[in-house]
Amino acid sequence: MKPVDTPWNLPDTRAEARAEKARAADDEVRVSDFLLFAALPLRVVSVAGLPVNELAMLAVVGLAVLRKPDGGRPLRPLVVLLGVAMVAFLLLSGLANGVDWTRRVGHVAIWVGLVWAIGTGRVSLRSAALGAATGLVGVIGLYQVGIGGDAYVGRLTGYLGDPNAGAYFILVLGVLAVGFATRRGRLRLLLAAPLVAGLVLTYSRTGLLALAFALLWWVVGRRLGALGGAAAVAVLVWVTDNVPEDLKVFGPFSNRSGSDALRERIVTREYELLAAAPWYGNGPGTAQVTLGDDTFFFHNSYLAARQEGGWLLLALVLAVVALGFLAASARSRRGDVPAVAAQAALIGAVVMSVTLGEVLLELPTAIALGFALCVARNDYSTGQEIDPPVLVTPPREARPLFNNGAALGPHRTQYPGPAHQEEES
Repeated sequence: MKPVDTPWNLPDTRAEARAEKARAADDEVRVSDFLLFAALPLRVVSVAGLPVNELAMLAVVGLAVLRKPDGGRPLRPLVVLLGVAMVAFLLLSGLANGVDWTRRVGHVAIWVGLVWAIGTGRVSLRSAALGAATGLVGVIGLYQVGIGGDAYVGRLTGYLGDPNAGAYFILVLGVLAVGFATRRGRLRLLLAAPLVAGLVLTYSRTGLLALAFALLWWVVGRRLGALGGAAAVAVLVWVTDNVPEDLKVFGPFSNRSGSDALRERIVTREYELLAAAPWYGNGPGTAQVTLGDDTFFFHNSYLAARQEGGWLLLALVLAVVALGFLAASARSRRGDVPAVAAQAALIGAVVMSVTLGEVLLELPTAIALGFALCVARNDYSTGQEIDPPVLVTPPREARPLFNNGAALGPHRTQYPGPAHQEEES
């Protein structure tokens, strides 16, 4: 029985017009978004005691409140619910523990606001990616000429402050920049070159491993689909947490035995604090350990989340990250470059969370999550495809004049089967 087209399944021309307008707008550079995201790598620059990059992201959220969303589908209510629950529960943990919660809860509120602002299409993805790329290349270049500080001799720091945190920023934001800043393959390679060089100069072992995993996903992993991809990411995190000791001090990292011993002492103390913590955690801003006269941040972001808000906070954070990752799977599997980049950036974040305490609830992770959600909810792609989709052409005598109400021209192509249905849902 042939399908019958009726006025009830005609295309929503207003939605299509909004989507087309959003696509055209994203091809242009929005100066405000560009400048604000260019400030992201300035980790050690503060104004009135507040980090400049955090103030910039607060401004992004503030501007987003005044903007209308693009023409894509609404953001999943579950994402919003999880974000609100994160802030609310962290606040309750702070009140229950009697700690100063304002600074940390405010930071997480900005984190959730960024996910909402970017995920709903209120931020120009291309402008944000170009801004982040410019900021990263800028701080890497300034470090080479001695500007920005040299906190760790022989390892890239500058305005990034710390080589490991710097590697996290370069990796997550750099992958997004390569995927979203341009549609041209050669320009992507030109942009990737200084970013990879900067990452190498940090000499961050987990950063380099996360880069390898992100590239592996870009080339192979994206083909696994939603469930296979989620399982693969879990395996990558496990591998990162179980690297053999002899490989950790291989080659240029042979002088890390002392820092590794210190890290083991810090992690041991982390588990001691967690063992004594109530089910709701020890409160926001408490993911620190004291060894003698020195205080260190947690060296594992998963444990840091448990320290601040217990297993429940960790579950909320991982749930919202998983939703963003899985939402982009359909487009990623068929080769959509921005979707692949967003997923690769999230992989970099969850991998680096194994050895860094300030990752899961840091700004780059929120940005990568927002990018993934924005790509997933739109009916258009801002990038090219790695592999062209397999086209399904009906027999000539059975070819319909309309496809779900939209006329098919002689050169109009469509995605086959489930992928096309996903866009229509």
